[in-house]
Amino acid sequence: MNAPILICQMQRMGDLVLSFPLLAWLAEVFPLHPLWVVGERMFFEPLLPLSPAVTYFDYGEKPVFRDLSFHAVINLSHRREAAVLAGGVRSDSIFGPYLDAKGRLLINGDWHLYRASLTDNNRYNVFHWSDLNALDIIPDRIMARTRWPRARPLPLCDSPERKEGGPCRRHPRFRRGGARIGLFLGASEAEKHPGAGFWSILAKWLLRAGHKPVLLGGSAEKLLGSAVANTLQAHALNLCGHFSISALARFIGELDLLIVPDTGPMHIAAWMGTPLVNLSLGPVNPWETGPFAPGHHVVRAALDCVGCWRCTQESAVCKEEMTAEKIAVFIDALLSGGNSDLPSLGRQCGGLEVLRTNRGCYGLYALEEVFRAPPVKKERYGRTFGREIPDDNAVSAGTETVAVRRSLALFWKSWFGTLFGRFTAREDFTAWESLRVEHPHISEQLRNGAVLMMAALVKHMRGNRSNAPDFSDVWKRSPPFLHPLSGYMDMYVQNALGSRESFLYALSLLERIAALPR
Repeated sequence: MNAPILICQMQRMGDLVLSFPLLAWLAEVFPLHPLWVVGERMFFEPLLPLSPAVTYFDYGEKPVFRDLSFHAVINLSHRREAAVLAGGVRSDSIFGPYLDAKGRLLINGDWHLYRASLTDNNRYNVFHWSDLNALDIIPDRIMARTRWPRARPLPLCDSPERKEGGPCRRHPRFRRGGARIGLFLGASEAEKHPGAGFWSILAKWLLRAGHKPVLLGGSAEKLLGSAVANTLQAHALNLCGHFSISALARFIGELDLLIVPDTGPMHIAAWMGTPLVNLSLGPVNPWETGPFAPGHHVVRAALDCVGCWRCTQESAVCKEEMTAEKIAVFIDALLSGGNSDLPSLGRQCGGLEVLRTNRGCYGLYALEEVFRAPPVKKERYGRTFGREIPDDNAVSAGTETVAVRRSLALFWKSWFGTLFGRFTAREDFTAWESLRVEHPHISEQLRNGAVLMMAALVKHMRGNRSNAPDFSDVWKRSPPFLHPLSGYMDMYVQNALGSRESFLYALSLLERIAALPR
């Protein structure tokens, strides 16, 4: 038997599902090498019917791999025990975090190192976790030619009575009493999901429109489900806490539509092809953890602070923009006319942005804008939300407009993709030209910021580094629009144990930015 490939995936259900694309790619690239996945039985066992064909091992049962040799080890987990396992077996190559013989935590792979640098530093990242899992080991030609199944078609209806707000009677689904629409109520954190009032209003609207809403959730959502169900007078089915994970997956697969925050069942539904409307709330970034397959919809507040690593406001402003009434308008348009009528919803859905999942350049995850209805400019917690005019100070503070932020994100995507050899220099040049032409004041700040940081880094290198092999203070003092690079440099230097060569490499990266054409 050829040496197996060992994948360490000791994480939660959603992270496990997000590793499925990597497992499928590995099976294609390395068909003669068995794929072994180490995880937690409570998460992987219910998902076995959905998983690509691999062999799972429960880490809790302490599988012994020390006497075996592996073709490769890929560690996708942030847990220390996963790093111990990855560094403790014989392998031709390692990707991701591992503990070396001296007990030092190191990371192998350009993209795994980039991903580690995103902690508290993901403002301009537009690489999806599933793609980042694979970029170090799966060739770009394989990823580019992969065609993931799209979301199943919605049961559309365009009858006159539906246009007037009544139930549609043309489509077979609606003739049976309306579409079956799941409302998954909870998420891992309170900031990531709406409250009972939101779900009650939305469920009442679905009932009036002739649909069949079903309240879904795990045991943690029982109280929330009861609170919502009590307001609906038993007209909606409350199944919170009713299903095991495997039974929930089967039930989700039969739904016409699932409305869901960023949570594990969302990824299950996306993998199964159930059409999704993802309510992207709180400290989540749909570019990183949105529905992986094409054809789903993501709704989020059209604010400059969305996609944060953790909320720094007194309350989640993004939740205030996303009201049940606006979501009802969007769902009505989605079920009435599909995608064609969606761009006209801007005035009725003020403050919301709707995106559609797809696959873009080199087969990578992409979010396409369906429409964006800017919010009214407001002052909250010492910040200006809804800013539409570029502001130099706002860019320096990391609170620039959505359009400016998007341009910076696309530039950094192309820049890192070119640096790591996934993209051609042409993509890098095109992204820079777009930023330079559309936002010349920002491109100038970017070059000037790199020059200033070079001077600070040189000064740091000439000082006494015996007690601090990294330069975290230099990174923290850099302007936010340089954080993708400075955060990666910080991680790179730490990973190289503060060697002189790593500092010189960091300087060379800054030189690349400073040398960009004016």
